[in-house]
Amino acid sequence: MIYLIFTIEGFTEAKQDLIEDKAELWINKDILSDEQLVELGTQDITINILPELVDANNEKAIIVALDYVEKISPEKEILVEYP
Repeated sequence: MIYLIFTIEGFTEAKQDLIEDKAELWINKDILSDEQLVELGTQDITINILPELVDANNEKAIIVALDYVEKISPEKEILVEYP
């Protein structure tokens, strides 16, 4: 499973499920603190930074990001943050 997250609010809401699912995380850069990165690393969560900043309020930008992640991991289920 992959979690596609764009905001700190989305991360905060999804964090426990992300850890429980041992899911892969795709996220905008500069959302997570160094402490959060370390914590997720200790939980064996793979963290990927999106290549471009995605505006969580722009549906077209979200679709572009989803398409990008799907091309990299076509077989995985993706949970997408929609604010």
